Amino acid sequence: MLLGVLASVLIGVSDYYGRFCARRAHAMTSVGTAFIGGLAITSVLLYFVPSAIDFEALVLGAGSGALMAFALSAMWHSMAISSAAVASPIVAAFTALGPLVYGVGAGERPSPVVAAGIALAVVGLLAAVIVPDLAGQLRAGIAFAATAGAAFAVATVVLAQTSLDSGMWPAVSQRFVATALMLAATRALRIPQMLPRTLRLAGLIGGIIGGAGMAALIAGLQRGPVGAVAVAGSLYPVVTIALAVLFDDDRLRWWQIIGITAVLTGTTLMTIG
Repeated sequence: MLLGVLASVLIGVSDYYGRFCARRAHAMTSVGTAFIGGLAITSVLLYFVPSAIDFEALVLGAGSGALMAFALSAMWHSMAISSAAVASPIVAAFTALGPLVYGVGAGERPSPVVAAGIALAVVGLLAAVIVPDLAGQLRAGIAFAATAGAAFAVATVVLAQTSLDSGMWPAVSQRFVATALMLAATRALRIPQMLPRTLRLAGLIGGIIGGAGMAALIAGLQRGPVGAVAVAGSLYPVVTIALAVLFDDDRLRWWQIIGITAVLTGTTLMTIG
């Protein structure tokens, strides 16, 4: 559970760096650069985390990488044609609830305290990410966001199938495949493959932090329970929002404050339960 919380914190910080870069360069270039940093840190973690080469885990990690590259592309498109207000709540809901439903179907039964924490955290997450900015092609935006969220949810469930002994190898194969796909996509679309020098360090740092976050999530999923860890690992938008308020002069609405409070309370219940 704590690994899921750690993953949310790290991925939330990474997304803040990603937002910083994407506002100043193409989003796909920003993510491609970040994946390079993520591949670097997960490769380094192989030397610190006991990791046995497991072909099945490598394949599962690679599959999750393809799904995540696809999911990010669909989410960016949703934001481009509609808004973050449309994409964020839908993606967050799928990412949190999909693996939770899978876990319950697989026989996981959280304690009453953990179940209450999960419910509170999910409701709080949805409240925290909603902003009144519904614009653009709303129906298409919803469709692409749902597609992205479903891909994220499936990727999380796929990662949960990797063995504990495989350690960080699934994270390495995930970042390798995601990096290769993003570099191929930017090349095919004739988009810059790397951020300019003024942004490159920020992009790589964000990628390193995000890669560490994904490594923490994979470690948590390997240890289970899948549902609770996935919910804890899906709370990263709250971290990004908080950083944007602190450093980018974003404004919190009253319901977002309530939502963030609910997330923090729910996370505490999941941790102690």
